[in-house]
Amino acid sequence: MRQLVTRAWLVMGRVVALWSVVLVIACGGGGAVGDAPASGGDDIATHVIERTAYLDQLRGFWLGGVIANWTGLPTENLRTTAPFLTDDDWLSSQRDGRVTLDYVLDQDPWQADDDTDIEYVYQHAMEQYGTYLLSGEQISQEWQDHIRLPRLWVSNLAALGQMQNGAVPPATSLPTNNPMWDMIDAQLTTEIFGVLAPGRPDVALEMAHLPIRTTAYLHSEWAAEFYVIMHALAPVVDSGLSRGDQVMWLAEQARRRVPDWSYVADMYDFVKAEYLANPDKDDWEQTRDRLHERYQLDGAAGYVYRYSWDAGINFGASIVSLLYGEGDYKKTIRIGTLSGWDSDNPTATWGGLLGFLYGYAGLEEHFAKRDFADGYNIERTRYGLPRPLDSLTAMSERGLEIIDQVVVGAMGGEVEQDTWLIPAGGAIVVADVAETEIAWTAIEDSDPRWEFDGFASEPRHWNASGATLAFGHADCAARIAFSGTAVQYYAHRSPTSGSVTLSLDGVAQGTFDLRYDADPEGQFYVKVFEALDLDDTEHTFAIACDSTDAEKTIDMLWVIGDQAD
Repeated sequence: MRQLVTRAWLVMGRVVALWSVVLVIACGGGGAVGDAPASGGDDIATHVIERTAYLDQLRGFWLGGVIANWTGLPTENLRTTAPFLTDDDWLSSQRDGRVTLDYVLDQDPWQADDDTDIEYVYQHAMEQYGTYLLSGEQISQEWQDHIRLPRLWVSNLAALGQMQNGAVPPATSLPTNNPMWDMIDAQLTTEIFGVLAPGRPDVALEMAHLPIRTTAYLHSEWAAEFYVIMHALAPVVDSGLSRGDQVMWLAEQARRRVPDWSYVADMYDFVKAEYLANPDKDDWEQTRDRLHERYQLDGAAGYVYRYSWDAGINFGASIVSLLYGEGDYKKTIRIGTLSGWDSDNPTATWGGLLGFLYGYAGLEEHFAKRDFADGYNIERTRYGLPRPLDSLTAMSERGLEIIDQVVVGAMGGEVEQDTWLIPAGGAIVVADVAETEIAWTAIEDSDPRWEFDGFASEPRHWNASGATLAFGHADCAARIAFSGTAVQYYAHRSPTSGSVTLSLDGVAQGTFDLRYDADPEGQFYVKVFEALDLDDTEHTFAIACDSTDAEKTIDMLWVIGDQAD
């Protein structure tokens, strides 16, 4: 058996300790993964991975992701504060009896959703452009050609609007351009870069950098990187460990990337400590409830809860399901489904990771089911792709071809017949970013401090920043006072929109057309106006609508300074 000499966390039973010794990890697992000292007598280890066995794991990644995505979807944003769901709610009917909380196993074909379809598009982009390192311009073009609207939300939606106006990543993730920079979006769109860089989290992070920075920055960026690292190391995790110890080891490695000052680090450390101290490993609800109290209610570690699709609270909930699930696919996905908030996203992430660890055949055994559908209907949510109906098998086979390029071009490795020889990479290093505070805060259209004349905030627009959008028509008007040094106005631009005249502190700022004709499914929620470098005092922002019946909208203000009178 080939071996890799490395420093590791040794997990023994329920206790995790850091050992300052060298642990020899013997890797195997159905012949899929093995590690050997590098040739030539040097100290660099080489991962030896069989492509055929890896195909089964990639198929498991896709199958595990779609099962978990659709299992978690019925509870998406169903419970965002106490009282939350518990184990007693599994198999119960929810949403007025329209759904039952149970594993979804029988779709045929599997339907694309935003937890798997953007990863699909990123793989297509790498195939189309013949590169594993996508540029900002390539990402922008791919989003406009294939991702498009209407099935986009929060940070993804804000990023696309900027791309349609000429911006490219990473500018699309900066808080000055994207008020949803700290949402969950990148955590469900970039895990694939980990499994396409087997055993090399350094390469995976390089490949994933711009895709992550399309929508995420700082804390949300590190949460996404956390998941990418775990997926990259999954191919070389010690198969001699229990499944629970494997996921703990993977998580511990990923934790090294996150600066201690980030609330992502604090959430991981808190949930892990709660899990280890809890004598009842089935009582995950206790830790979930304490997570809610510590961060959503009390704002620990500088975290400010904004929406149920925050990167932060959903990352914390994902760690609850990961640790208490202890590597068991069914248990992990059940806990994730019941945990609360944007529940389909963490379930899809761990479904993909555990599906990879189990492999396709392992998932068949786990569910005692041998007839899973292979089809994948990407056309349900994304557009203009060469295979409107694809298959999990073909997607995985094409993934192997990308990995061939990555192994040789990015890793300096070799492809020998059915085997990858991959030189081990360097240590995972903490992100070298000084402690940073983002001064921007949101004033939603639903904020009661707005003075509306002819506008009405409607809580039914899921493409809006806070799931509400204020609508007005002829001669509508709005006014709000705030204290701060900068303001931005966001609205929905569409083919049915009119124009608004804006003023700041009684000074006219111009008339702005909210109409967008270039694409009937374009724009939606974009920055219409901004004023920076204001005096740090009270200001009044006013909106006056044209006299036509065309719609005018207010999605939110994004301000530096959060006091409104």
